[in-house]
Amino acid sequence: MIYSEPSGSRYWTAHRAHLARVAAAGALSLVALACSANNDAAVFETGKGAALSGGPADSNPTPSTTAMAPRTTVVAQTLATPVVTTPTAPSVTSSATFPAGGQLVVNFAFSATDSGRVHNPYIAAWVEDGSGRLVKTISLWFDQSGQGTKWLSDLRGWAATSGRMVDQVTSGSTRNPGAYSVAWDGLDEDGVLVSVGQYRVFVEAARENGPYELTSAPITIGAQGFTVAIPSKGELTALSATLEV
Repeated sequence: MIYSEPSGSRYWTAHRAHLARVAAAGALSLVALACSANNDAAVFETGKGAALSGGPADSNPTPSTTAMAPRTTVVAQTLATPVVTTPTAPSVTSSATFPAGGQLVVNFAFSATDSGRVHNPYIAAWVEDGSGRLVKTISLWFDQSGQGTKWLSDLRGWAATSGRMVDQVTSGSTRNPGAYSVAWDGLDEDGVLVSVGQYRVFVEAARENGPYELTSAPITIGAQGFTVAIPSKGELTALSATLEV
């Protein structure tokens, strides 16, 4: 039997309507795709991307030749600031003392400035440290008989710094006018050699019914010998201090 399509008007009318709907749907799809891009290249790139992302998975995927690097966790560390220590020079404590076997010789002369009967003076020679404290009374001349000690207060400078401590001094009777020398061996009141450093030497004279004199000069005790002039004062002249080592 040979089949032939119906040629009636009803069939073709329906068939043309179906084709029209299909054509209309395709046109709308192209219009929507075109409106979402600015040019043809973008349209095709968009379609390509959609196909790649929405297509079926590759049944034979090519393994990647790039190995994935292992994930490394970085832990921040706070490094302690190094402490830089600057070497400190040790404190220097000098142990040097008055030269052993040496002596400080104090020279002076006494001459009366008035005529007639002259009373011999009381004379004191001593050393003080830099702070004005008594280190040692080198010598003390005063009247050794009767009430002689009661007049020691006339040596005002020596009495103030020593407290009139006669027992620990080199004492002697008064002297006639003339030139004299007294010596200090560098020992303090406790019998210990003094340290090197700055000192001051004093010479004081006082006599009954006569003038009063006090003079002094700074000295530096060290390893080297020296001679220092002491200013003259009234009846005290030709004064000096010599360190003999």
